[in-house]
Amino acid sequence: MKRPTLSPRSAASLGRSFVPVSLAVCLIVAGWFFLYDAQSAPVTDSEKLQADACGSAEECFTAAAWPKERFGHALTKDQVATLKLERLRRVMEQFPASPWAKRAGLLSGVMLIQRSPSEALTYLRSAQQDFSVLDDYIRFWIGEALLHLGEAREAARTFESVPQSVPDSNLLDQVALRAGEAWYQASSCPEALAWLTKAVGINDKEPRVPQAWLRLADCYRRANQPVEAREALKKLWMKFPQTKEAKEAGALLATNIGGESWTPQPDDFYTRAQAFLGQALHAEAIDELKKFLAKDPSSSRRGDAKLKLGIAQVRLKLYDQARETFQELAGAQMVQSDEAVVWLARVYLRQGMGEKLLELSRGLPKRSLSPEQKGQITLFAGIWLEDQAQFDEAIAKYRHVVKSGEPASQRAEAHWREGWVLYRTGRYQDAIAVWQPIVDQRDGEWEPQALYWIARSQGHAKESKSKETFHLLCKRYPLTYYCQLAQGRTDVPAVAPVDQEKTPRDSSATAVAGSLATDSAQGPVQHSNGRAEIEQQPTYRRAIELRTLGLEQDAARELAVLTDHYSRDSNVLAALPVMLNEAGAYHHALRLVRARFRDRLERTGGAVADDLWNVAYPTGLIHTIKTQGVNGVDPFLIAAIIREESQYDWRAVSRVGAIGLMQIMPATANAVAQRHRLPGVMREDLFDQDTNIQIGVRYVEQLLAQFSGNVAQTIAAYNAGPIAVEGWAATYRGRSEDEFVELIPFLETRQYVKRVLRSYKEYLRLAGAAKSVS
Repeated sequence: MKRPTLSPRSAASLGRSFVPVSLAVCLIVAGWFFLYDAQSAPVTDSEKLQADACGSAEECFTAAAWPKERFGHALTKDQVATLKLERLRRVMEQFPASPWAKRAGLLSGVMLIQRSPSEALTYLRSAQQDFSVLDDYIRFWIGEALLHLGEAREAARTFESVPQSVPDSNLLDQVALRAGEAWYQASSCPEALAWLTKAVGINDKEPRVPQAWLRLADCYRRANQPVEAREALKKLWMKFPQTKEAKEAGALLATNIGGESWTPQPDDFYTRAQAFLGQALHAEAIDELKKFLAKDPSSSRRGDAKLKLGIAQVRLKLYDQARETFQELAGAQMVQSDEAVVWLARVYLRQGMGEKLLELSRGLPKRSLSPEQKGQITLFAGIWLEDQAQFDEAIAKYRHVVKSGEPASQRAEAHWREGWVLYRTGRYQDAIAVWQPIVDQRDGEWEPQALYWIARSQGHAKESKSKETFHLLCKRYPLTYYCQLAQGRTDVPAVAPVDQEKTPRDSSATAVAGSLATDSAQGPVQHSNGRAEIEQQPTYRRAIELRTLGLEQDAARELAVLTDHYSRDSNVLAALPVMLNEAGAYHHALRLVRARFRDRLERTGGAVADDLWNVAYPTGLIHTIKTQGVNGVDPFLIAAIIREESQYDWRAVSRVGAIGLMQIMPATANAVAQRHRLPGVMREDLFDQDTNIQIGVRYVEQLLAQFSGNVAQTIAAYNAGPIAVEGWAATYRGRSEDEFVELIPFLETRQYVKRVLRSYKEYLRLAGAAKSVS
């Protein structure tokens, strides 16, 4: 197993300067994952028994900081925390003179802040002299421990010392919040007001900001400033409606602060609705939008509110209600009416109301919609006709879009769909004739797809050119989903696998630059000093040490700042994503690589350093996936799902409310947890990496069993739900897998399946795993 390692320079310095954690102590208790090699074997019972029989200080610390027992469900989070503390104590006893014993002391201090703050203080103060690079973090944790002890004034002064000692600390938003809270608890409102006012203006996305607004309001009330108190409570009630503090704010406002009665205004409900939508809490947003619409029928925002209401109803699959909403808006004379017509057509298609959709399509000439909107509705009509096997009528609709659709991408889609109908109906030569112009025009988006199905049509027509076309496809687009399909049908040579065992830190930044940062106009760009420059940054050194401690969220904070600082610096950009990936910041690293090199890594191929493949297809979570103890689920399939669902962003929330790495809906999570006798899962729990993977892996296992191991159908069900996929499987029974995927009615699901299958096969290729994906 590979552990996160430091460069020689960083390793030498960290023995003298240690890096602590953040204030997310409640999450820290759960423990965090640890970077393992993609090929590591699953944890066995014997390995668990050997955890206490470690040989070196580093091994013992690793067993303490990342206990393998946390992956099962035999121990609660509190029990895992107790186990960690016991193992950390043994490290300090057995290896008292080692740097790992000092790390164990620091980590113990952080974990004990809530459990035993006085004991935590002893450890944290002792760590200050050994880990100067983490001075801001240690001061912050000491402040937290003091606050838990009830020493609010001393805690406040300790928090205030952070910016004085480390002016460029990345904890300043946290410091402002906690200093304000400490002064509030010390009943010193002037200082609390100063800090809390600063805090709410820095970052309103911090979880403690709603509490800060509540404290501000209380201090204003104590200072006999009722107007300011009401304003603070109203902002809290409107902008953070999902929080318990907002409910408390509403109750306080109802008491008529300062003798002035309070009644929410219509626009207040609209603001609350927008806040709920920002959290993908659509049911709550719908309630607020309905209140707004009922209370202000003449508002200039009415059209926008109606459109948001209908879209939220679609997100919740309340299609009957959405249809009524869009029908009303489409019939009104509002700016949003045209967009509502397109949404109405989309709902008609989803509900199978083909006659209504065709009627809407026929009436388009009388409507003042844009060419793009008219083209989209015509495409929907063609799709419905195609689903009803009215193929010639569908072709007519698609041809109409080819002639008059906007933009060019819409015309290209219609061109593709026309050829697809011809293919479905066995008119292979006609399909080839329709698709050939896409190839001739070198349309990058649609060309791989057109080339593949031209080759398939040629095969059906017994043409000898089929193999030649497959080869042309893989020559032009060797890393696409369609080339992968072609390789399964003919002897197209596969791209050579990259050795992911070779660690990025074995290559210099110059090597990265030599193969990656080559521009046809500028020539090779050298970044030999990129890695060295980044390694000197306190932010990077803090992040590495935090990750060594297993304090992932704190490390992520530092690495996010590092990414923002260097993302536009060409002198270090070649080295940055590799170093981010090494440090476990998979999302930031992947985002950078995709932004700069996506075509070379996912479509056309080209000169790419081996290190960048490791970044583009992260394997740091493979061990976490394997340790779930689920049989029959390939960890690389889960890695591919994570890559395409969230790009390894544990904070991701989709527009429909799916959460975390594997984008799991809360209702689905609870159903899976109940089925597997796991503890109940709250929405916030899904932001925890281990919990998210634990639920997601078991859901994939469930779907694989339901669909008899069919990977494509399993992936489709993960996106669209098993009921829909069961219907498609029955409708298209007997079709080959490539045809089944192309026949998936939902565009989002169809594209999703292609992306995940492509990433899955790339993971297997890079690992050198010879495995058929079917």
